[in-house]
Amino acid sequence: MKKILILLVLITLVLSISRITYDGWFWGIDRLEGLSSIWKPPLPLQTVRINQKAYKSYELPIKSEAAVVLDANKGEILFEKNMEKKLPIASLTKLMTSLVFLETNPNLNDTATIIPADAEGAGWSQLKIKETFTLGDLLHASLMSSNNRVTRTLARSCGLTSDEFIDRMNQKAKKIGLVNTVFFEPTGLDTNNRSTALDCARLLYFAQKESLIGSIMGKTTYQFSSLGKRKRMHQIRNTNKLLFTSWTPGSAGNVRCGKTGYNGASGFCLSTLVEGRDGEEIIAVVLGAPSSGTRFKEIKSIVRWSIREEKTEIPRKPHKGI
Repeated sequence: MKKILILLVLITLVLSISRITYDGWFWGIDRLEGLSSIWKPPLPLQTVRINQKAYKSYELPIKSEAAVVLDANKGEILFEKNMEKKLPIASLTKLMTSLVFLETNPNLNDTATIIPADAEGAGWSQLKIKETFTLGDLLHASLMSSNNRVTRTLARSCGLTSDEFIDRMNQKAKKIGLVNTVFFEPTGLDTNNRSTALDCARLLYFAQKESLIGSIMGKTTYQFSSLGKRKRMHQIRNTNKLLFTSWTPGSAGNVRCGKTGYNGASGFCLSTLVEGRDGEEIIAVVLGAPSSGTRFKEIKSIVRWSIREEKTEIPRKPHKGI
């Protein structure tokens, strides 16, 4: 009898482990660190399950290189295309930069001045070299208008060396379970900053849980001025155009926040959080879209498709690939 009980326990253990492989679960850090880590308290969204309807994602062909729609409340993938393919993520990098910056406990009323090194190769900006701003205003410019030079100013203001700041970005990525993500600099200009659509969804989830970051990303416009003798007024608009559109009730829901990205290697990227009509937190990401308009159009399409698929069954079509 004792041998039978031991055998039953072993069978139960084997079956529970097999669910990790065969029940559609993705184990983030756990799948790399071994089964012993399964017993650690899981991070939010470290473990996500593919909803069965997501296997019909081919029904909605999209041009973006990779995409994912994730129900953050349930931890379920509702749509995916190449969601674990590592790609350049451009300014989606700034989500991690902001998290690391705030972890240094800055006084947002402190000031910093843009220096020539901050502007080198960073592109055009209405915020000029030698202008001084509060750190809070610089954080708005980094997240809302994706300003590269002020992002460098923020990272430099922490008192960390460049290498120390990047180390903290990568340490934070590992800590929150972004196992397919690596950073080499804080703006996203470096095309070696790479991640996956799934990791970017996780990154947005953690970033917007920081209330200040979530609040800033949800603003459409913001007005502020430089400091010193020659004050200049500045007004910036959020590059996430979905914030300026109305998604009708009964459609997808309300766009709460998000972040855009672009460089020559990454194509057009977007990560956004939509509050569903039933209160769901839906995170959608597209990477490598061929145009700016395409990324916004495809985010709306895949979110609407995913929520529709959640509510109703659609007859299965012949598999034609994604």
